[in-house]
Amino acid sequence: MNLRPRLHAVATFVAGLFCLVATNSMASLPGTPRVATIAPRDSSFHKRLEALNAEWSKGPGGIHMDIFTGGAMGGELSIVRRMQNNQLQGAMLTSVGLGQIDKSVTALQLMPLMFRDWDDVDRVREALRPDLERRLQLAGYVVLFWADAGWVRYFSRTPIERIADLRPLRVLASDGDPDSIRLMSSYYTPVVLEPDKIYLSLRNRMIDAAPVPAFLANAMQVAAYAPYMVDLRWAPITGAFVVRKSYWDSLDSTTRAWLRESSERAGQDLRRITRSEDEQAILAMQQKQGLKIVKLSPDAEAEWRAEVAKMYPKLRGSLVPADMFDAVVRILGDHAESAR
Repeated sequence: MNLRPRLHAVATFVAGLFCLVATNSMASLPGTPRVATIAPRDSSFHKRLEALNAEWSKGPGGIHMDIFTGGAMGGELSIVRRMQNNQLQGAMLTSVGLGQIDKSVTALQLMPLMFRDWDDVDRVREALRPDLERRLQLAGYVVLFWADAGWVRYFSRTPIERIADLRPLRVLASDGDPDSIRLMSSYYTPVVLEPDKIYLSLRNRMIDAAPVPAFLANAMQVAAYAPYMVDLRWAPITGAFVVRKSYWDSLDSTTRAWLRESSERAGQDLRRITRSEDEQAILAMQQKQGLKIVKLSPDAEAEWRAEVAKMYPKLRGSLVPADMFDAVVRILGDHAESAR
């Protein structure tokens, strides 16, 4: 099987999952933005963007986006730079990319093992949402909707049960997140690779494990050479669709209201679809690629959580602003207390 087209289609999803980029020249009309996405054509992200485009074109303002897929605008760092230079009007970025605009958004993603399920993610996002959107707006961007793309999980050549099992392994790392590489280097040997090299690197034994979301692992057939998945939700992939405030302000109030309403529905739909696909991808890998789920004993899981908790003081104030880190801990702690 020729995997090159498949690998190319998903190449940029680790660094910038489901990233949507809206570009427009200074001379373009507000109602005709060109929009690109690094998501593969016909992926859930592309399909939902097309559906949103159909809604926008029929609503007030008649906004019709010309959509380009496949990552033509580069990775998240490049996208943010283009937005800052006013070459692009907007983007759908993961929290890592949004963190290049305002670091506070990293609290939704760069806190491993802090979120146990989607209820935790939703609870924190909705509590922090007004402040996050205010901060992004002060930085010159308007949030139209929030989305996510599954959980990062560890896929490996050999079973990983204890966190100590990671230490001798060479593990995939992204060059777009150097702070995380430094933090994780005490747990394993990070190997920085381009995303499209994951499959070949596993096959050629350049890496022993890859922390990636299930839908990406399924698409790239990671289980062919890393047939074990730790049954532990490491971190959620979260993000938002933002547009430059200068573009937003160029639209009339009726059009803006319509875009907000339709975009909010798009975000809800996308979250529902991608969360379902996260579980479906794991099942598909079990049935078709021989994936084996490594179940952790209560003691082993407690060990993982205790060890990762030692990382939090280093993470707080570096990867995640201290006030946002504390807010997440407080929100989840208050909920746990009330549930007792």
